Amino acid sequence: MTIAEKMQAAEPLGELQLHRLLVAVDGSENSELALKAAITAAHHDHASMTVITVGPDLSAGPAAWSATLGGGLDQDALDRDLCGQLSDIVGRIPEDIPVKKIYRRGKPGPEIVKAAKQGDYDAIVLGARGVGRVGALMGSVSHYVLHHAGISVFVAHAPRVC
Repeated sequence: MTIAEKMQAAEPLGELQLHRLLVAVDGSENSELALKAAITAAHHDHASMTVITVGPDLSAGPAAWSATLGGGLDQDALDRDLCGQLSDIVGRIPEDIPVKKIYRRGKPGPEIVKAAKQGDYDAIVLGARGVGRVGALMGSVSHYVLHHAGISVFVAHAPRVC
């Protein structure tokens, strides 16, 4: 049988159904694109979303955290700031989409994978690159999630603007 014959004999492709999405955000342009993609999928499939952000654990991180994050930050202040940013992001999601939020401390890749395993999600949606200083220290979050999540992962990459 030729490739053309096999393609004609194959069943038509259906649509992917996503009902529970875990969306990782960090304030970057790529994470904004991932959030928009998740909103589109949620509207299409009447899905719920859980939005997660992961902040650094200053007690477990490298000594460079203080200098990298602007110095003088304490864990409570950083957590409050990141939780506020998470609330602002969740507040921008259309009201017709059921949404929960999760804030965690630690390395983003492992924490996102752990949250995915603890919840009942169909997919993880995240941006391709993190935000500047923090993302550079943490390594490739999307790479880690792609290789360790036990569910589908969709990675958004915003086009470069010259």
